[in-house]
Amino acid sequence: MQHTGIDRTLIFCLLCLVILGIIFVYSSSYYRAMRRGEDSTFYLFGHLKRLAIASIFFFLGLIIPYEIIRKIIFPLLVIIVLVLIVTLIFGRVQYGARRSLSLLSTFGFQVSEFVRIWLVFFLANFFDSHPRTASTGKGMLTTISICLFVILLIAIQPSISMAVICFLILIFMLIYGSTKFKLLLPTMAISFGMLIFFVLVFPHARDRITDFVNHPTYQVQQSLIAIGSGGVFGKGPGAGLQKFLFLPRIHNDFIFSHVAEEFGFIGSLIVFVLYWQIYLRGLFTAGSVGDDFERLLVLGLNMSIFIIFLIHVGVSIGLLPPTGIPLPFISFGGWSLSANLFAMGIILQASRKRII
Repeated sequence: MQHTGIDRTLIFCLLCLVILGIIFVYSSSYYRAMRRGEDSTFYLFGHLKRLAIASIFFFLGLIIPYEIIRKIIFPLLVIIVLVLIVTLIFGRVQYGARRSLSLLSTFGFQVSEFVRIWLVFFLANFFDSHPRTASTGKGMLTTISICLFVILLIAIQPSISMAVICFLILIFMLIYGSTKFKLLLPTMAISFGMLIFFVLVFPHARDRITDFVNHPTYQVQQSLIAIGSGGVFGKGPGAGLQKFLFLPRIHNDFIFSHVAEEFGFIGSLIVFVLYWQIYLRGLFTAGSVGDDFERLLVLGLNMSIFIIFLIHVGVSIGLLPPTGIPLPFISFGGWSLSANLFAMGIILQASRKRII
């Protein structure tokens, strides 16, 4: 058996997506910037600044041994819960929700983006440390309850879309950990019940679901127009029309639609292949590492990124209601970009420990 170096295919695909993201953010946002009275590169430089911060998280994930993070999982739980509670009380209100905590006048921290990473660490550590407990079901109720409590704090911000992502990660981690069906099924039922409850309680979530069921929302209609008008080869770089404020937040929530409009089916296919290759390389890495903790950690982080990709595309093509979920590594930067690059740094760190 031999230890291998970092996965070059994985880092190549990641680099391609990041570079494409810079290009797509500029091409989709320059008109919006000028209409605001800013320079055409306003959003581009904003994205580059956020990408610089996200790159720090990437290198932290790459160089800090995840065994160190594993040792502080429970202190991190306390910090996350406290920050989420403080955010609920003093957080900055945006679109009717308190999802970020203002650190400076123009700078906010959104801890919910990192909850999904903590969930993966927490559950990977549990299954690796208590294999018999996990298989017999003893202790699982407490573990699942902790996870649901943290997700609850996210849901009541409200951030229903992030709560859904965390619910899905929880379910997949339970499956990866070989949780018995008698515990898996109730967890799925409780998660679905919580989701329905919060959709009914919060008007904006209820309205989104109602509009989605009754008829496509304006954003989805414009998104479908963009995708359909792109055809096979697209209208060409800069020739798309939806960026002229027809499709709101196209540089973030609907950037896949922009890709399809200007680069067509071929461009969309290239983007999909890059994500699919990252997902497959993540699975390969998970199957090649030395212990269960590393395997579960890589599986969970890998799946979390792919879930977000699928949700973004699902919204863009009208299969899911609008969620405000950005496309990983491509959409206009934010804390989602930092969390995703941090997760990729950890996966790449694990790839250096593969055994062949």
